[in-house]
Amino acid sequence: MNVQEVLNISKQRNAKTKESIKKIINNIHKKIVYYAKLKKENCIYLIPPIIDDTPLYDLDNIIKEVFKVLDSEGYIVTAYGNGQLEICWNEKLVEQKVKSDAFILDQEALKFKNITKKTKKVDERFKFLANPNKIKKTEDLSMDEQIDLQLEKILKEKKNLQNKYKKML
Repeated sequence: MNVQEVLNISKQRNAKTKESIKKIINNIHKKIVYYAKLKKENCIYLIPPIIDDTPLYDLDNIIKEVFKVLDSEGYIVTAYGNGQLEICWNEKLVEQKVKSDAFILDQEALKFKNITKKTKKVDERFKFLANPNKIKKTEDLSMDEQIDLQLEKILKEKKNLQNKYKKML
């Protein structure tokens, strides 16, 4: 058995999992439509342990993936560890969710703008790692030798500080 065969097994398992998630989402949509026709604003769906004679091995991942899909579609979803999902599409709650999600996205965008505006500073001791092309004194040394030199400098600085503090005491 070679590596490609093992990788193919993993790929097949992932493909089956994605297919199972699509079937679960499709079943949930059918249930939502059924309950909406009955003038309900929520429903509970229990993720089955077996779909098409294939057991769902990692139920937690399946719950997370289904939760992400339904949440991105705008539903208010509450997930429980046993595979139970509570799905709500109440108009007022959905509007409230959209407003809060928009607020959160705005805040994240502002954080991103602030991060990109900040200048990046590199500690002088490790400048050779950040900019290996701008090495001044140790151009002919290998990267390992440069790291060793820097470590020696750091240890020497630490020893000097320790001696300084010993004198103070």
